[in-house]
Amino acid sequence: MGLPQVSDERGVRTITLDRPEILNALTLEDLGVIREAAAGAAGAVRALVLTGAGDRAFCAGMHLDTFADAAPTAGREIIDQVGACVREIRLAPIPTVAVIHGYCLGAAFEMALACDVRVASPEARFGLPEVKIGIPSVIEAALLLPHVGLSKAKEMLLTGDHYGADELPPGLVNRTAPAERLREATDELLAALTSPTPEVIAAQKSLVETWLNVGLDEGIETSKAVFADVFAVRRAAR
Repeated sequence: MGLPQVSDERGVRTITLDRPEILNALTLEDLGVIREAAAGAAGAVRALVLTGAGDRAFCAGMHLDTFADAAPTAGREIIDQVGACVREIRLAPIPTVAVIHGYCLGAAFEMALACDVRVASPEARFGLPEVKIGIPSVIEAALLLPHVGLSKAKEMLLTGDHYGADELPPGLVNRTAPAERLREATDELLAALTSPTPEVIAAQKSLVETWLNVGLDEGIETSKAVFADVFAVRRAAR
């Protein structure tokens, strides 16, 4: 138990956060392993799965020692490392799935939000508790609003409380299954996510990222160009 475990099987790369004795809390070294595994997930790898070891947590977020042992000037360096890791997950050109049981908090919740879809057990607990230790939630916490709405997002961000999936608006969790069936439910979803060609999946994910970051008119025009490019490649391959 220690650094995240990375395994490839039948075209699926699984990253398992592997410190169950401390709820899979993350170190800065862990972030580097996750970032590298996500960045290298292409080619023969058709999908990326993030999960946690043990039965108590997906991940409780960054280990508190990360902040307790840091110099007052280290904040930007720490959050840049968190951001680089989570960004690599969000921009991966393949489907990404967070498989969640137990606690999913802080930076780990941000990783789950960066994934394309989430599969969770009824016991999963979500939260961004950073305000309770005197720092704001940042990075992929910015994606919380479109997932749960402005009012609920503000409540979660300003209280730092934990919430079950049934306490949050529909859509945050894509599939719910008992803990013993989480992998089965994930595999069923992966079968659908990996059915299209890798080229069209990469193009569609790129377009979603564009739509999140530009205005409507520019997003539509970019969509037309991407459609034409993918259509040409598809026709040429026949």
